[in-house]
Amino acid sequence: MEALPGLTAQAAGEAAWLTGLLAFFPFLLLYWLLASLLRGERGLAAAYRDSLGRWLGKGVSILYMVWGIYLMAAEGRLYAERLLAAGYRSAPPAVFTAILLGVLLWVGRKKLAGFARAAEICYLALALAVALVLAFSILGATPEYVLPVWFSDLPTAAAATLIPVGALSCGVYGAFLTGRVIPREGDRRRGALWLAAGCGALALLQFGVLAQLGAGLSGQLDAPFFEVARGVGVQGAFQRVEAVVIAVWIFSDFILLGLLLFAIREAGRETFGEKWGRRCVPAALLLAFLAGLFLFPDDFSAKRAARTAIPTGNLILAFLLPGLALLCKTVKRQRRR
Repeated sequence: MEALPGLTAQAAGEAAWLTGLLAFFPFLLLYWLLASLLRGERGLAAAYRDSLGRWLGKGVSILYMVWGIYLMAAEGRLYAERLLAAGYRSAPPAVFTAILLGVLLWVGRKKLAGFARAAEICYLALALAVALVLAFSILGATPEYVLPVWFSDLPTAAAATLIPVGALSCGVYGAFLTGRVIPREGDRRRGALWLAAGCGALALLQFGVLAQLGAGLSGQLDAPFFEVARGVGVQGAFQRVEAVVIAVWIFSDFILLGLLLFAIREAGRETFGEKWGRRCVPAALLLAFLAGLFLFPDDFSAKRAARTAIPTGNLILAFLLPGLALLCKTVKRQRRR
């Protein structure tokens, strides 16, 4: 997400902000895939076991667990690099990663409801920080950087939509937790509204960055959003807002890693049983810490993975595997009939 405006600007130019709006349609497809696959199931791990068979379903759940640990390792390294760039240059990155994973170890042994309440508070703080940056970026915007957009720009923007979809498809891990959530009337409608609001916010974030920096400069920066935050401030009132934004951005790391950890815990329970499910929490965090040390010795390797391997893997786990499982489930249902 930090590099997203720059990546889409490289692919789609001044029309890059349209990728946030266009992402609604593949995410709506993902929403339908998961809703159809999870109908009557306790979660994604149980759905895979029932549709693909006991052993193949467990193997797919283990694949999700391994990829989740890889995502945690990469995100932990990027989080540490962000703090180093904010001013803690003399500290080793492993210290910051260990602190965050230590907090997650304490949270991961508690109930999901506690983490959900904490994530809701973190979301409000994040929304306030992003809204502050976007308000100032739009006030100082250069409309020529983002407008006008013609119909001829739509094919390029549509192709570039794979970039945000690949980055955010890791949200599929939330489907492992549906068995722990009490369903309510109108959940699907609320989910669709939140999906539309999220895509709108994604488009607005890119619009604000591109309108401030332009597509050319945004494409050359590693984290254009934080570059925009650096210029936020009122002379004599408040300045240096980017340090506050980077500090608040830690909440996003906490939410994402927490989601992955609880999903791994739930997949472990379905795959190995209740006893081993509890042990998946410390094991996953330890493996993520070690993987971060060996797989991502520097920030360049983590950024390269975040731009290439991670989006591709997310697309496979979010669209391809659920689609195949839904096809198998449909075939089994037809055979029973």
